[in-house]
Formats: sequence, C-alpha cells, structure tokens
Amino acid sequence: MENADYHRHWAVSKSGLDQIAKSPLHYWARFLDPDRVWPEPTPSMRLGTALHTHVLELSKWDDQIAVAPSDINRRTKEGREQWAAFEAAAKRKTVITADDAAQVQAMARSVFRHPAAAMLLGRPGKAETTHMWTDAATGLECKCRPDWLTDDGSIVVDLKTTKDASPRGFKQSVANYRYHVQAAWYLHGLEQATSKRPDQFIFICVETTAPYAVAVYAADAEMIERGHDQAMRDLAKLAVCKAADHWPSYSDQIETISLPGWMTGQPGSTQTTETIQEF
Repeated sequence: MENADYHRHWAVSKSGLDQIAKSPLHYWARFLDPDRVWPEPTPSMRLGTALHTHVLELSKWDDQIAVAPSDINRRTKEGREQWAAFEAAAKRKTVITADDAAQVQAMARSVFRHPAAAMLLGRPGKAETTHMWTDAATGLECKCRPDWLTDDGSIVVDLKTTKDASPRGFKQSVANYRYHVQAAWYLHGLEQATSKRPDQFIFICVETTAPYAVAVYAADAEMIERGHDQAMRDLAKLAVCKAADHWPSYSDQIETISLPGWMTGQPGSTQTTETIQEF
C-alpha cells in the first residue's frame, strides 16, 4: 500500500487516537466530516518525509521526492513556465527545497555514523509495511505502519526528527506527541496482525540543526504499559462516539481554570505529566 493510500484508509491509526484524545469533535472533523479538506503537509513534515525516504527507502527517492530548482526566476514569463513544468513533473511527490535536500543528506549521514542506529538499520528488514487488524473489544478496524520492521519481527524502529535528542529533550517530545502511545499501539497491532509481538520498539532520534546529533532509545516496559492503557481508552471512547454518532468537543459548562503548576512553583511542576480524562 502506498503511503498516501494508507493515510486515507479509514481504519484507526495512532494519529486517529491522538485526535479522539483531544476531543471527539477533532476526530470527526479530521476523519469523518464529508466536507473535510486534507491538510497540506507542513515544512517540518516534508523534511521528515524526505529524511525517511533517504534513510529507509533511498531507491525510491527520485519517485517520491522532488527538489525544487533554486535558479528559477518566477517573476519572468520564462521562469513561470519553467516552474509550471517542474510542478507538473513533481505531481504527487513531496517537494522540498535544495537547502532542505542538503540538510536531509547531512542528517542521514549522521544517522548512519551512529553505531547503534547503523546496526539497527543494517539488520534485514523492511520499511513502511502496512498492518491491519480488528480490535476484539470494540470491533473497530485498526492499522499501523512501522518505519522499519526487522524480518524476524523482533524489533520495530521508528525514525524521529527532533529539536533536542537528549534524554531530557526527547522525554518532553514523548509527552508532547504521545510517542508512548505509538510504541504500544505498534507492538499491540503487530501482535494482532501477525501473531508475533516484537520484543522492542526503538526510537532513532536525529536533531534538525547542525551538528545533527543522534540518539537511540528503547521504550521501556512502563512506557509501553502506560501507552497501551491510554490507547485502549482512546479506542473505547471512539467506539462510544461512533455508536451514538455523538462528537462533543470540550465542556459545555463554565469551568474554573487555574495557573499551570510551573507558574505556581508546585512540587514536581517542572515535569510534564499527562492528564487522563474519563469519558
């Protein structure tokens, strides 16, 4: 399955869990609204796509990535014609700038210079394989698409771009982007789809600014357990909303709001915690 087709498939993905966790209305607007408009990828998303292609599927670079020429003057008639020809040739490809392409190449070199990252990606495996299953508790169709899965099914590797790949910095990213839910969802999904549960979910993190430092982290048991619990709550919430065809957003009442802990100096306020709301 092509990447674009995977993302348009209606089965529940980790990104769908993120939306339902934010609110049922956000899920409906993103995935079910008949008038929805598919969002254009942001520059950071384009950079991430290009890096994935360069590191994991380099043979597909020319088919999937288009580097915009930097010497076209679109203020002239000739330049506009040249740009139109480029856009026509780049249809359905991810378009990046020449500077982005150079950055992606530098980031990829940094990944393969890292001993642990190079070892993982040097193992026999496949990139971007699609796996689907039916959740037994809710009956919902689900999906996942690992960046890299070893041929023996023992390791899932996820390539992340980040501003800060240090342990402290990436822990913040785990909380902000719910990477613990992703790790648990992929391990659970692969077990359901293939009858084999991988032993490890490993993040390869590469910073987006020079010197493009790289770190490799394996999700620990607590991360997987908490991520799985959250994913199952999200899935159950989605099932309830679908059954009732009811998609609320936030509270309908006037709520009291307080300052965040880090502004009040409360103990432990420097740490990011996830609030789990009952639905």
